Amino acid sequence: MDETADPQKLRVLVVDDDPDSAESLAFSLQLEGRQVRYATCARDALKVAETLSPHFALIDVFMPQVDGHALAAELRQRFGHQIVVVAVTGALKSVELNAFDHHLMKPINFMQLDELLSQQRRSS
Repeated sequence: MDETADPQKLRVLVVDDDPDSAESLAFSLQLEGRQVRYATCARDALKVAETLSPHFALIDVFMPQVDGHALAAELRQRFGHQIVVVAVTGALKSVELNAFDHHLMKPINFMQLDELLSQQRRSS
């Protein structure tokens, strides 16, 4: 996949330490015409974000080493509010979401996700 940002498409970064989950979500979003890249750790996600300049980041909250909260904070520091940061979690317990703009529960409800993406597209 081309690593440069396409100004005509909504650019989405998917981050999940489960490669199958990350790839599956990325593939589904690509089928809908989004430019998508995925990463399986925070370090790789930050590298991808530098070239992709994403409008949207879907981040698994619970990842080893650097968790989703720390990654969200770093993306916010680098990109400000130019990026919408969404927590993705399977945890039913309360999760601290201060670093995130929105949150989605796993398994992801694609109608809810599409609405979030559509709102972003209309506001950009």
